[in-house]
Amino acid sequence: MNNYKFTKNWFLNSEIRKKILNYIDINKQNNMLEIGCYEGQSSVYFADNLLNHDKSTLTCVDPFMTIENNDHKRFLNNKEEETFNFNINNCNNCEKISVNKITSDKFFETNDKCFNFIYIDGCHEPDFIIRDMNNSFKCLIKDGIMWMDDYGGGDGIQIKNAMNSFLEEHKGKYEIIHKGYQLAIKKC
Repeated sequence: MNNYKFTKNWFLNSEIRKKILNYIDINKQNNMLEIGCYEGQSSVYFADNLLNHDKSTLTCVDPFMTIENNDHKRFLNNKEEETFNFNINNCNNCEKISVNKITSDKFFETNDKCFNFIYIDGCHEPDFIIRDMNNSFKCLIKDGIMWMDDYGGGDGIQIKNAMNSFLEEHKGKYEIIHKGYQLAIKKC
């Protein structure tokens, strides 16, 4: 990760980075969706390590600073999109990445792709979390993995309660495969 620019290293010590290779076969076709990209640290990790198959793809969704109610304003300095673009353009498999600079709600209005892996680290407001999880689950294939950030932290109990609400509503349709600071499920 030395040939990239980052101001925050949240992803470097994340549970997903440490465990994803236990769940994703790097030699098979992976069609991945990432909601919330910030500077692209997770995006380039996925591209460099999980998109080796000729038909693998990564779809990135992030409006960057184009929405007023951005819950990461305290971290944002208007250079995230520029940094993200630099990092994406310098990663392996960059030609397999599509970037959607829109909200996840707008993305899901027209999305017709299915994914075997979805990483959700978008808006931390409870109603957005539930919508992102519901919309993502609809386009997750059977045995696909949906991994959510900030389950055990971030803005605390509101995030956990929103995710738990999704889990309760979809009981019996998934298996929890990881629960800690992050939450991961496998669709049945």
